[in-house]
Amino acid sequence: MSKLLFCDIDGTLVRTDGTISEHVRSLLIKLAREGHGFILTSGRPLSSILKVRDYIDIAFPHSYIIANNGGLIYDCNACKPVFEARLPLALIDELQSIAEEMQVHIQTYTQNSIVCRTETQEVMRYAARIKMPVILSDILTAPLTVAPYKMLALSLAGSDALMPLKRRIEKDYGDRINPMFSQDGYLELLPKESSKGNALHFLCKHLHIPVSDTYAVGDSENDIAMLRAAGISYAMQNGDETVKSSAAYITALDHNHDGIAEVLERILADS
Repeated sequence: MSKLLFCDIDGTLVRTDGTISEHVRSLLIKLAREGHGFILTSGRPLSSILKVRDYIDIAFPHSYIIANNGGLIYDCNACKPVFEARLPLALIDELQSIAEEMQVHIQTYTQNSIVCRTETQEVMRYAARIKMPVILSDILTAPLTVAPYKMLALSLAGSDALMPLKRRIEKDYGDRINPMFSQDGYLELLPKESSKGNALHFLCKHLHIPVSDTYAVGDSENDIAMLRAAGISYAMQNGDETVKSSAAYITALDHNHDGIAEVLERILADS
């Protein structure tokens, strides 16, 4: 029976330099040959995740992308979305004002670009890592033709510097927005219904695959809902302590030493 692996990207699947080893690639090829599904899940936008998928270059029978922390579920074989949750445009303007008042860098996205007000060190580092162009606009909604899936606040000083913004949003917008950290210094601002856990349940229903036949692996706060939802869950050795406490297992090795291989070998052994 087909299994589904819901796999985070940064800090989990790829090493710090953005690569995967030949050993991990060989295990992914075996996973595909045995008919299992591979679901890339990330806070990244779709266009960035598609580049990761192209780099892996392996065809899976169930090939989906969960982008923007669950705001978009994309069928790679049919080349179309199967689920979307977007932030209302009016909220974008409000959140931009709050972030700027608190002197925090904030950005949103068109389909293929990052949109922010000024070219900060935060956005330039981020853009280089996920390989997306940047559009500068005083009003973030101006270049948007549709409502975006999320906003992202960044700080080179780390997550502690973003906690006041997180608390403000939880207090004033907690019924509409889910703020969560995807890694240190990255505060995701998402529609309330967006989460990797909700996306996992949606895909299981969509594909008629029991949740008990799912595996999930991740390393950051935004992975916790997915780990709790999956049939079998792994936290990476390099993961946050709250993530490790939310998973059934912890990999022996970190993402720079093929920790993901342990999860792939488990699925192949269980098949």
